[in-house]
Amino acid sequence: MRNSKVKGFTLIELIVVIAIIGILAAILVPSMLGYVRNSRITSANANAKQVYTAVAAALTQASIDGDTLTSGSGSSGSGSSGYSPKTVTIASDSSITLDTTPAIELYDYLGEGYSGSAKAWVNPTAYTIGCATWAATDTQLSAADSQVGSNGKTTLTTKTQKEYIETNNNIVWGIYPLANSGS
Repeated sequence: MRNSKVKGFTLIELIVVIAIIGILAAILVPSMLGYVRNSRITSANANAKQVYTAVAAALTQASIDGDTLTSGSGSSGSGSSGYSPKTVTIASDSSITLDTTPAIELYDYLGEGYSGSAKAWVNPTAYTIGCATWAATDTQLSAADSQVGSNGKTTLTTKTQKEYIETNNNIVWGIYPLANSGS
């Protein structure tokens, strides 16, 4: 005797399951892309905060040591009376320096794992830092630099930073500190 009952799924059941999976994917993929973008921005801001902290610590040590800082060769801005952008340079020998005279070695503050391009807005006469920017490349860093005023501060909030990045070819960069308002 043969068993006349065949076990398995019908074509209609398979189509319904595939349709449900398609609907769920259509809902989840765009939101996941948003999470990825937001995490890239958060990571870039964390890198900028790391640069900010390292430069602030180095400036404090330079002040304690009695170093007289002047503008570095590649800096521009308002000179010794205000904030001017100083490039954080990674040399081929893995040294990391802040573009001031004398150059401030940041390797001990940033460590081996540091990579990317960064700038810090420094007032060399007051040994203070206004803000720091970070990006993966020098080209991307210029987009962040344009958001810092001559006072070494930015008016960007997290929300306006995301909007700026979305409208400018998704070049992700970080800046620290951002303005307090907004989210």
